[in-house]
Amino acid sequence: MMKSYFVTLGFNETYLLRLLNETSAQKEDKLLIVVPSPIVEGTKAAIENLKIQTLRLRYPSPEIIEIKISTFDDILSQLLDNLLPLQEPIISDLTMGMRLMNTLILIAILVSRKKFTIYLRDENGGSRVVSFTSSDINALSKEYSSEEFKMLYSIFRNNTISTFELSKILGKSEKTIQNKISELKKLGILTQKGKDRTVELTSLGLNVIKLIKNSKLYIENEIQ
Repeated sequence: MMKSYFVTLGFNETYLLRLLNETSAQKEDKLLIVVPSPIVEGTKAAIENLKIQTLRLRYPSPEIIEIKISTFDDILSQLLDNLLPLQEPIISDLTMGMRLMNTLILIAILVSRKKFTIYLRDENGGSRVVSFTSSDINALSKEYSSEEFKMLYSIFRNNTISTFELSKILGKSEKTIQNKISELKKLGILTQKGKDRTVELTSLGLNVIKLIKNSKLYIENEIQ
């Protein structure tokens, strides 16, 4: 499956080459590099080194887009003009280049509503890598219904719970409960384990609970 890389670049191409390797980049993929205009000498050198390495390793050939640094709206507009035509999924690494560019790339990817995976690396030379996806953001930003909240909070209070116990608490049939569990599992916030298929929240689900508890929905349900 073809994928699209949407990144910036500073004075060193190492992190980008590492990203291409770790994500199994193919020659037919798209590699779009957005850099501030005018391109400084250090970035020009990194681009030339990158072109040599991508050709040797049969990675996609980099396409360089110069971005004029002006107002927030204007920079975002330039980024969206180049991002929106790209095929999903979008892959980015926010470790390279100017923080300003990386911040605006992140905003552009988020508002584009495209499927993505974004990587963050230890800039001190360590091997630690943090990544998150569009699915994570969708789960965290979803507007949960009152019924969904009651189910999630019941699971949270019990740590693990069976569909039978949930059906008793919520006054719904086990089939209805299981259908909703299956729906929420697709968001990555619930998991079922063991022969009795007990339900529990994932780490992502626990963060969803924190957000809901701080929302109007929590107050309306008057759950203590």
